[in-house]
Amino acid sequence: MVSDVGVLSDGSRTGLIVRLSFLAPIRLVFWPIVFMGGFAVPVFSYESLRESGFFSEEIVRHQGGGNQGSMFRRYSPQYPLWADGALKRRWIYMPRNTFIDTSTPDSWVFPVGTKVWKEFSFDEPAGNRKIETRLLEKLKDESWRMETFVWNEEQTEAVLAPDEGIKNHYALPGGKYYDVPGVHDCGYCHAKAGLDEGPKETPVLGFSALQLSDDRDPGAIHREPLEGHMLTLRKLEVLGRTTTQSDVVPAIPSSKEAPLQRPVLGYLHANCGSCHNEKGMSEFTTSLNFHHSADASYEQQNGTYKTAISKPITRYLQPAGSPEYVIDPGSPDTSALVYRMTEEHESYTFIVPSWHHNSGFSRMVGVKMPFVGTNVVDQEAVDKIREYIISLGDN
Repeated sequence: MVSDVGVLSDGSRTGLIVRLSFLAPIRLVFWPIVFMGGFAVPVFSYESLRESGFFSEEIVRHQGGGNQGSMFRRYSPQYPLWADGALKRRWIYMPRNTFIDTSTPDSWVFPVGTKVWKEFSFDEPAGNRKIETRLLEKLKDESWRMETFVWNEEQTEAVLAPDEGIKNHYALPGGKYYDVPGVHDCGYCHAKAGLDEGPKETPVLGFSALQLSDDRDPGAIHREPLEGHMLTLRKLEVLGRTTTQSDVVPAIPSSKEAPLQRPVLGYLHANCGSCHNEKGMSEFTTSLNFHHSADASYEQQNGTYKTAISKPITRYLQPAGSPEYVIDPGSPDTSALVYRMTEEHESYTFIVPSWHHNSGFSRMVGVKMPFVGTNVVDQEAVDKIREYIISLGDN
């Protein structure tokens, strides 16, 4: 029975202390409080990675994945997201007798109870050091929990990060720092920054038909090894975890004239296409699309091909010094894509155009891209993209 209820605030989160007559005090942290139909519906936070179920006996016991039992498996997208050079490991958990609705190849619908974890680490002389582990969890009301857990110095436990994240958390070469993202930062890419207008895609970005394709790109930038037990699209279908079977194996088309086409378009799909797509949060740049649809068979169907090559950037989003064209074939130095990927400035101000519903306001937007989630220029990718742009001038 509940015998006492109190409120506790630690400066970053507010919670309730619930004292049960037959148990020790339990701290339940609620954020945010969502009001639905006049009722306050608390969404509680896990205080540690262990509480999220990552080490639970059920998950460890069910590392298979047939549709009769729960599934807990590792996976590796063929086009990884750049995160300041961090190494990454990923896991997905699905409850018993659940399936992914894969009827729309680019917008899978995950069942309630799905959990996806992503671990970020760096190799040091003394060994690998885990920095943070992020969680996406689909709740009963169809919403998604997004939380980050920071590993302690002893590497024995990861606890919930403050809502605002942690700036300059881990020192990197060249005087840069790795930031632990805040809740708002996660929402930029995973939840359209909270925008309610327009169709919403799943917030799970790296677990998709194209990313899990069995036709993996051998030249993918920052490609990761695919270990035998890891999930692929075909394995997921064989396990009975999808509602459909793929008619084609998703892949970005190769090009003899531009050998770097496939890895570059794949990199842009993963690192830029989460926001820059027809349904993403970049509502002010709706003409720019780096997404590659899972059922696209030709390069002419690729978003970059259609909206970036030889296309000017949006006029009112052109900061001082920016080249005019997103990709200027044959000339990386006059391509806004390269400019944005190598620019260090955090933001600039522009006036919202008169035709937009937010007209009359100024807005701060990022010059560097991505504007969140990374502080170090991905030089390997920049070099490959420059080489690709040069090759376009010969064709």
